[in-house]
Amino acid sequence: MAVDLETLLAQVWSPDVRPLAEEAWRCYNAGAIRASIAATWSAVSADIIVKLIHLADEGDPGAQVFRQQVVDAQDKGLNSGGVSAMQKIEGSLVDKAVDFELIDSIGQRELDRIREDRHLCSHPSLRMEGEVYSPRPEAARAHLAIALSTLLVHPPTQGRKLVDEFKNFICDPLFASSPSHIQAAFHDRARTATCRSIIKLAALAAMLEVDPDGRMPAAAHADRMAFALRAFAEVNRDAVRDAVGATRERFQVLGGEIQLRTLVRMGDDDYFWASVDQTMATRFEALLDSSTTSGPNGTLPPAAVSVLALVSSNYARERLPNLTVRFKQLSDFQRRQVIALGPGEFFVPTVIEMLRTAGSFRSGEAVGRLLVQHAAFLTLSTLGEALGAWFANGQCRDAGDMPGLAVQLVHATAHLGAARGPLFSEFVAKCEAVPGEIEQYNYPELKSALYTLELVPPPVDTMPK
Repeated sequence: MAVDLETLLAQVWSPDVRPLAEEAWRCYNAGAIRASIAATWSAVSADIIVKLIHLADEGDPGAQVFRQQVVDAQDKGLNSGGVSAMQKIEGSLVDKAVDFELIDSIGQRELDRIREDRHLCSHPSLRMEGEVYSPRPEAARAHLAIALSTLLVHPPTQGRKLVDEFKNFICDPLFASSPSHIQAAFHDRARTATCRSIIKLAALAAMLEVDPDGRMPAAAHADRMAFALRAFAEVNRDAVRDAVGATRERFQVLGGEIQLRTLVRMGDDDYFWASVDQTMATRFEALLDSSTTSGPNGTLPPAAVSVLALVSSNYARERLPNLTVRFKQLSDFQRRQVIALGPGEFFVPTVIEMLRTAGSFRSGEAVGRLLVQHAAFLTLSTLGEALGAWFANGQCRDAGDMPGLAVQLVHATAHLGAARGPLFSEFVAKCEAVPGEIEQYNYPELKSALYTLELVPPPVDTMPK
């Protein structure tokens, strides 16, 4: 617990308030329990005042009225009028914090309890029969923990304002983000209720393609919201699962096109499948059958490719068994279309088999590019299989782009470390041993890359004497 409190103390938003919170912690550790509770309330009071003045500086009219009240009280100095004015302000601080959405009603009750205990600590005469109030040490620690987690570590961002900022962020024409940025800006320091509101907003848009007031196409907006949901799920998966589940009834009555787009958008997310009952899964199977037909030249339309690419998801394969059947029924060209859309570990065996069976230089090059795309999913075993199939099929080994793709592959498999060196070295040696082979297809650039990366020792005649 001590480590947790010390971590929270370092996260106090206002540098002016942090020393007060640290003083409360020092008092607690020294056994000065009444002093600790009084210092905690001082930190709470100062924090609310600092944050309301910050909101006033940002143009909030209500906060500007409060700021003027503080200035007027300060102008009266330390005489009885000034002290009385500040006491009046202090008495309404927790209510002000609720009004400006710095805390919620539960936080209000907890901070009021800190204030009440502070009064008991500072005014022992309030107790009957002359007894002195002696708070327990755990009460002081709990008060400080509540003050930190409920108020002190959070920036002065009002709930509705943060929700509006999230909407603007998602609709920004220059939208570019990362999960860590979304978590830091819209989750980590927001209050629990505000976090839930933002997550619910993202779930509604991602699942139902809610129109963002015409600010951008609803489908593109939903894609961005789904990205945000994944970021939130990394730190608050239960809240995301609940928010997505709450859309179930509305989602089930949407049109088939929206349902398919949502399936594609969310099909690799466990919290999405938690909201899909068997009736909806059957509906998806029917939509798959009607949407994955090929065009007149055998090419799959983009919508069909997107749907079939879900076969790489473990969740989708488990809940929609016909998806795997449809994928296996595709021609090699169509499967290359699907695999190219989004690399996945599931596709690695298919790519290796395509290396074995490619029937032309062009198809060999296409499969070679797919292999490079899937490099992150290769193990030493599957890399060895892939290189063996590559060498054995002349349509791959002697295709024009393949030497360059081999160099890309050795760099892209860096996660396998030095152990991949012998596999590539053996591949080069076998290519060099092919009788009458054109020098390009002896893979000299790959051999040079292996030396540069120190995956194989340099030739003896190049070693220093």
